[in-house]
Amino acid sequence: MSDTQHAIRDTQLNIVAGFYNYADVQALERYLAGSGVTILSAVQDAQRAFDDAINLEADAVLLCPQVTGYRHQMVMDLLLHVERPIPTVGLVEATSDDGRAMVANGAKGFVTLPLDEVQGAKVVTLLRAAVDEAGKERQAGQVKARAVPSSRLQAWQEKVVTIWVPKGGGSTRTTLAVNLAVALSHASLGNQPVCLLDFDMAKGDAHTMLGFTANPDHARRRGWPLLERGLFDLVTWTASRWGQQGEGAITPVMLRNYTVRWGEDSQLDLLPGLYAPHQADAREFDNRQMVYQMGRRIVEVVRQMYAFVIIDVGQDFTRPLHRAALEAANEVLVTVPPTWTAVVDAANAMPPLKHRFGDLSKFKLVLTRYSPDFGLSEKEIIQEVGLTRLVTIPHDAVVAETSINTHTPFVLTDEGPLGEAVRELAATYLPYLAEKRRRTSLFAGLRRALVREV
Repeated sequence: MSDTQHAIRDTQLNIVAGFYNYADVQALERYLAGSGVTILSAVQDAQRAFDDAINLEADAVLLCPQVTGYRHQMVMDLLLHVERPIPTVGLVEATSDDGRAMVANGAKGFVTLPLDEVQGAKVVTLLRAAVDEAGKERQAGQVKARAVPSSRLQAWQEKVVTIWVPKGGGSTRTTLAVNLAVALSHASLGNQPVCLLDFDMAKGDAHTMLGFTANPDHARRRGWPLLERGLFDLVTWTASRWGQQGEGAITPVMLRNYTVRWGEDSQLDLLPGLYAPHQADAREFDNRQMVYQMGRRIVEVVRQMYAFVIIDVGQDFTRPLHRAALEAANEVLVTVPPTWTAVVDAANAMPPLKHRFGDLSKFKLVLTRYSPDFGLSEKEIIQEVGLTRLVTIPHDAVVAETSINTHTPFVLTDEGPLGEAVRELAATYLPYLAEKRRRTSLFAGLRRALVREV
């Protein structure tokens, strides 16, 4: 045995274990006894395993892909961790193909369940070999982030759409952002992951509409998923490192630590916004230039990770995160309901926006909650605001409010005018469906892709 092999065998390793059955942990502890491998943390949630691996400075992760919230991307994110590579070894059922899938996504091998003496000994060997291999790869610069798989929508990928309106309340801005993000993430047209960023610096509501809560009492009584972090935590954490690392503190690996996945069969990730208005008064938000630079960097990194990025922002476009989102967007949807106050506010905002951006070509008008019975015509609103109308979304309070109260985006369920209008909007970003509609009814392609039974 070489000196290098002796060193690998004798080195103390600290690992995090993500397990599905508690019996597997008990067996694992037996086979690791006296091996020099210590379990720092054993959890049944993939995000917790991810966090513990970084925060507890683990050397490796032993991970079962059946744990809650597991995504293959986590394997590569840990391997690409800035401070040190953290390799993953799979802990998979013998009858499944999960092991090969994990290896294809960056894992350094796998062992099969249930553990016996052979597989137990293999755990130690694989973990030590994984740490050694990951270290050598890092030194040689051989491991790089994997690009988003190409598809027939490649030309439309990395598109950033910001939803904004200069008047808060009743504009359906957040409702539109949530439903558009859900529609794009559910369109079954290849690999097109979507990220919804809640950048509203007053208070974020996107997570509430999607059924998440930051209130432990609500999580306990109603069974809603509890959020442990969001925009506030991201800004405060980054601010503490900004002086030393600057924009380099914001990486794909770091950002995934603050996003949550919505729905088991979607490709939608959410960065939850501020849970309460008082959070924007934290001292970290006082440095407007730093927060602005953070916002630009977040969007810059996220747009490389997702096919579509939808950003929900508050009404004051001079606030740093709002400004960052507007500047970074390929297109800004200005949502205006048929009320004279909203129309006037939107019209008054156009001259300063034109002065700031040079022109208004990326700003598009979306009429929301529209009904001719309210006394303003589409033509009047378009003339007053002075923007090209992209789509008109009709008024349907019952569908909209039921959707919010049941945390079920109406774009997936409503076959009426409200759901159809948002699907029409989504189709403008999906050229395959737009082309398909030439030979079918206007919304047939989108309806087949999106409308589902609750």
